[in-house]
Amino acid sequence: MGDQEPTPPIWLLPEPPERGWGLGRVDIVNAAVRLADHGGAEALTMRAVAKELGASTPMSLYRYVHSKDGLVDLMLDLANGEVRTPEVPGEDWRGELTAVAVDTWTMTKRHPWYARLVHQRPPAGPNASRRTEFVLATFDRLGQDLASALGYARLLDGYVTGQALQWAEERAMWQRNAFVDVVDVQRQARAWFGDVVSEDGPYPLLVRVLESFLSERHDAAGESGAVSADGGGPDVEPDASGRVAGAGKPGARPGAEAAGAGRVAEADRELAGSAQVAGSAQEGSGQAADAHAPADARTVAEAAAEDAQFELGLECLLDGIAARLR
Repeated sequence: MGDQEPTPPIWLLPEPPERGWGLGRVDIVNAAVRLADHGGAEALTMRAVAKELGASTPMSLYRYVHSKDGLVDLMLDLANGEVRTPEVPGEDWRGELTAVAVDTWTMTKRHPWYARLVHQRPPAGPNASRRTEFVLATFDRLGQDLASALGYARLLDGYVTGQALQWAEERAMWQRNAFVDVVDVQRQARAWFGDVVSEDGPYPLLVRVLESFLSERHDAAGESGAVSADGGGPDVEPDASGRVAGAGKPGARPGAEAAGAGRVAEADRELAGSAQVAGSAQEGSGQAADAHAPADARTVAEAAAEDAQFELGLECLLDGIAARLR
């Protein structure tokens, strides 16, 4: 295994000019992105991509992408191309770095596989290189030497990618455990923690976090008209006092939705246009137009809270960088 030659970056292996079966490298990459968007990194196989394209065998794809590593190179760079990056740094270095980081974070939520695959291949694609060059140029303009600029760039990239990976893994966990409604979460909490799920127990702050989560899902269920299996109102369970868990609790983050709703709405608009990025392959692929919608019933408020938490961490990171630059 240690003697295996590394696969060279796809950028060193030009696309062959012949297009004998009517498809080329772009078509293959778009199909691979669609598969990974809907099925995760695990769904990405050459056989699955060939089937998506109607190719006779997976071997017919290798002429265009050379290997699965080459395909991943192209997928990562296609995703990086969605991140808006200024041509040159301006006066507002912090605002520009924030915009690039938030745009990258939004991209990773459109493509949850990105964070799992990005460090499996050298970051040599033209779009990734363009973004890295901009970040380095930003710190160079601030008078930092190359080693310091690279350190700051790696720090920012590590934060964004780490948050994206955590988000993707947590999302997969919720789907695996099939937490579909408030009652289900309450039942599981009792099974795991028993009587300690109480503000008088040993984990009062964790209880408040859980109640906040349940309250947000309850509110969203009420707004969407969700009903319980018996045809009644929203599927929630009151406690012994008749109060729905989390209602009116101080940990319910009342401003979370307002803080991030605009960004979530923007992300939703971008998702609606993501077929253009991934190719117009929704047609004939059997995929629903809204297939990017979260399958785990996550609410808009939860998505807004995730964005707000990401931006809080980013702000703290940039505060630290700014302090060192002074």
